[in-house]
Amino acid sequence: MLLRLLVMSVLLSAETALVRAACTACADFASGVPFGTNSTAALTEASGIAGSAKNPGVLWTHNDGSSGRIFALSTNGARLATFDVNNVDDVEDIAVGPGPASGVSYLYIGDIGGNVGTNVVRPDVTVLRIPEPLVELAWATNPRSPSFSGRETFTLVYPDGSYDAETLMVDPISGDVLVVTKDSGVARFYRANLTSAADGATLTMQFVQAVAFHEASAGDISANGTQIILRRETTAQLWARCDGEPLSDALSRSAQVIPVIGSPTEPNGEGIGFLHDGTGYVTISEGNDPVIYFFRSICPAAPQFSLSPSNQSVFAGGVVQFRAAAAGFPDPTYAWRFNGQLLVGETNPDLVLSNVTTTAAGSYQVIASNPNGAVSNTVTLAVRAKPDLRITEVLSSAAASPGVPTGDWWELTSFESQPVDLSGWRFNDNVGGLADPFVINVPLMIGPGESVVFVEVLTPAQFQNWWGTNNLPANLQIITYPTTGLGFGAGGDGVRLWDDSTADPVDTVASVDFGAATAGATFNCDPATQQFGALSQLGVNGVIRAAAATDIGSPGRIMAPAISPMLGVTTVGDAIRIEFDVTSGHLYVLEARDDFTIGVWTATGDTVQATNNTRVFFEKVRTGDARFFRVTVD
Repeated sequence: MLLRLLVMSVLLSAETALVRAACTACADFASGVPFGTNSTAALTEASGIAGSAKNPGVLWTHNDGSSGRIFALSTNGARLATFDVNNVDDVEDIAVGPGPASGVSYLYIGDIGGNVGTNVVRPDVTVLRIPEPLVELAWATNPRSPSFSGRETFTLVYPDGSYDAETLMVDPISGDVLVVTKDSGVARFYRANLTSAADGATLTMQFVQAVAFHEASAGDISANGTQIILRRETTAQLWARCDGEPLSDALSRSAQVIPVIGSPTEPNGEGIGFLHDGTGYVTISEGNDPVIYFFRSICPAAPQFSLSPSNQSVFAGGVVQFRAAAAGFPDPTYAWRFNGQLLVGETNPDLVLSNVTTTAAGSYQVIASNPNGAVSNTVTLAVRAKPDLRITEVLSSAAASPGVPTGDWWELTSFESQPVDLSGWRFNDNVGGLADPFVINVPLMIGPGESVVFVEVLTPAQFQNWWGTNNLPANLQIITYPTTGLGFGAGGDGVRLWDDSTADPVDTVASVDFGAATAGATFNCDPATQQFGALSQLGVNGVIRAAAATDIGSPGRIMAPAISPMLGVTTVGDAIRIEFDVTSGHLYVLEARDDFTIGVWTATGDTVQATNNTRVFFEKVRTGDARFFRVTVD
C-alpha cells in the first residue's frame, strides 16, 4: 500500500473576492522579506509570477523562454505541481483574472517576448487562456504533473508596429488583457478583450496609454483593480486607480515608487504580482533556487477573510479543526463564539476541539477585527454518536488442520477519515451482551481504512503462521482474546462492538449476525455493495488459502491486494497511450520523471479509480524532451 502523508501549510492568499475602494488613497508597502525559496532544478530563469485566485496559498510562475512549463508553488516556495504547455516561443509573464465563465478564474500565459532572440520585436503575440486548475498545498510532499484542460490560444496583433514585450496583465474590472511593451524610456499599454473570442481567434489590440517607464519587464493589476504596477530589475512604480475610471485615466496620473529587492540579490528580476487577498505583492528573479520576496501592504485596512471555516461533522470522541484566516492591517485579532457565547482563551485563527461530545454540536462563529473594522463567519458542527467502523469478516468455524493452531477470529475495518482510539472498547457474541464482554485493555488505534483482526486464544505469531506472513498486510494489528465466555457458534452467531462508555447493550458501534458456518470459510463483506454475510470464495476480493491449513479468507483486507500493472505503450497522433489492466476497488496513479537516473517520480494528476476488472489507458501529449512514466496502485 502507498502511504500518503498530508502536510498542511499556512494559507497566505485567498479565493474571496475583494471589495473595490472608492479610490486608493494609500499605497504604502514595507520592504521585502523572504517568503520562501524554491529549489526546483528546472526553475532557473523565473520570469513572471501571479497569485492564485482559486487556490489560497498558491503562486504561479515559469521560466523565461520556450521551455513550456508552468510551476505551481506554495508561498513558502515548495513546488506543488508542474504543468506543460507546448508550442510556445517566448513566455515572459503570467496573470490571473476573469474570463468568459462567471465566477471562474483563468490563467493567462503571455508568449509575448522576442521569440528569436533578446529584445527582438514582433508584430503579434500569443496569449493562452486556461481555467485555473485545482492545486492542493498538500501536494508539497509529492509534487504532481497534471495536464491543463480547457486551453485556448489567441493571437493578438499590434495596431501600429512591432514590439518586444515582457509584461502581461488582466484588468479585473473590464476583463481586458493588457500587453505592455519593453521600450527604452517608455512603456506602451495595449489591450484586447477575449471574453467573447473563440479559441484560435486573431484580434487586433487597441492602444491604451504610454507611460514614462524604462524597459518594463513585469507588471500586474491588483485583484480589486485599484493598483497597477510595473517593474524592471531595480525599480517598480504604482499607479492608483479610482473606482469606475478607465485604465487610461489612472495611467495618465503620476506614479509612485514602490520597493523591490533589486540587484545583485535579485539578478534580472522579472517577476512581480499581487496576492489575491490584497495583503501585498511578491517578486521573483532569475537564478538557481530563486527566493520569493513579500512586500506587505501597510495601509490601514479592515479585515477580510482569506480562508473561511466550513461546516463539519465529527464522531463523538473525535477531533475537529475549524480553519480561518483574515487579511487586514494591522493584523487582525480573533475571537470564537459557540452558540453566541464567547469561548474564553480561543484567540487563534484556528479552533481545535478534542474528544468531542454531542454537547459540542451547534453554531460556531469566528470574528476577526482590528482598529479599522471587523468581519465574522458562522459555521455549524454536527456530532455523530458513533464512528463509521464495520465488522468486515468473521471465521466462526475453522477447518480441521492437525498440528496447526487455529481459532475463531473477526475483522474490524475503519471507514473514517481520522484515527479512532479503541482503548477500553468492548465486544462479545450475540448472547453475552455487556454482562461479560472482552475489554480491549491495551492501547489500540485504528487508522483510516485500516483493518484490525481479533483472534480467539492465538498469539499474533500463531495467527501469522496459520495464514502466512506474506499473505497478510504489513503491520497488521492482531489482538488476542480468551475463549472463556466468548466463542462463536458454528450453527449461527454474531459479533457486537461497544465503545468504552455505553451501558445499553443495544447501543453498539458495529454489529453483524451470520448463519450456520461452512468449516474453513469466512463470512465476509463485499467491497462493492458493502453487504456482510456471504461466504468467501477463493480468488474473489483478495480471498486466499491459509498458508498452513485449508481455510480460506482475507484477513486484514476487504479487497484483493494491489498487483503492479503491466504497461503497454502505443502512439495516438501527437500523444502516447499507456494501457494496462485494472482490478476493481484500486486507485491507479500515473507518475513521471524527466531523468531515469536522478530526481524523483512525481504524480501527473492522471488517476483511475477502478470499479470493475477491465483495461484502461492514460494519454499524454508527446514533447521534445525525454520523459519516463510509471503507474502505481494502492
